[in-house]
Amino acid sequence: MEQDTEKQRDADYVSATRSALHLLSYRARSEAEVRRRLSRRHHAHTIESVIETLKAQGYLDDAAFARQWRSQRERRRPRGQALLRQELTRLGVSAEVVREALEDFNAGDNAYRAAQGLATRLAGKDHPEFRRRLWAHLQRRGFEHAVIGETVQALWQELRESLADSLHGDEDSSDDQE
Repeated sequence: MEQDTEKQRDADYVSATRSALHLLSYRARSEAEVRRRLSRRHHAHTIESVIETLKAQGYLDDAAFARQWRSQRERRRPRGQALLRQELTRLGVSAEVVREALEDFNAGDNAYRAAQGLATRLAGKDHPEFRRRLWAHLQRRGFEHAVIGETVQALWQELRESLADSLHGDEDSSDDQE
């Protein structure tokens, strides 16, 4: 009887480990995410054993996960620090690890990258429309008001300078043709 229980525990451990590795094969996960998913089908003591094993083998590391999450967001979908903090907290990363991951966060650069594409599409709009739409876009991505204001103003200036340069360039080329 005791042997059967031991075999069941071993089988549960193997099954939980496979489930965790399968989950981690799609993307990096926080320890809390893995724990939550495993808790649906496995016993608490088995989950703790699997978590410890995965941490020892380097498959689970909340600090590395938080840095990777931030980096991926900065490259693909720039967001404000508050929204990144909220996402990482929701994923179960501790406040201390989140703070360390967001330590050198540059809100201005991220806001600029997040707004560039929309600013180009809004180039023909008047200043109030440009400002309103770009402001809302950045606000939805969690940027602070001061950062949004600076970014909107910088992009508006760039567009105006670019437009002025292209107009002066057209005048220069028409002078050359005469």
